[in-house]
Amino acid sequence: MSKNDTFTKAIVNEKRVKILQALSAKDMHITELASELGVSGTSISKHIRILEDADLVKRNIYGKSHVFSLTKRTDNNMNNDKELSYMELHILQNLFLI
Repeated sequence: MSKNDTFTKAIVNEKRVKILQALSAKDMHITELASELGVSGTSISKHIRILEDADLVKRNIYGKSHVFSLTKRTDNNMNNDKELSYMELHILQNLFLI
């Protein structure tokens, strides 16, 4: 799967967009995301894996705790990321209205 296909797959799902929006406010543990979105931790895990594959979310491990945050591709400095295509930048700007 190409980089653009992976990115497109990641953002076409409403739950994954909601995860990105939640993480734009703060870093969160998987149980926090599940609670905020009203879905199971298993469901969140599946969506997180897809977002990680698209390099939109990163996982920070502290002992047994996994905390998720946005990568540089989705933070407020997106315009400085040379690897981000114009299409990806346009889509993310419209999602987060930055």
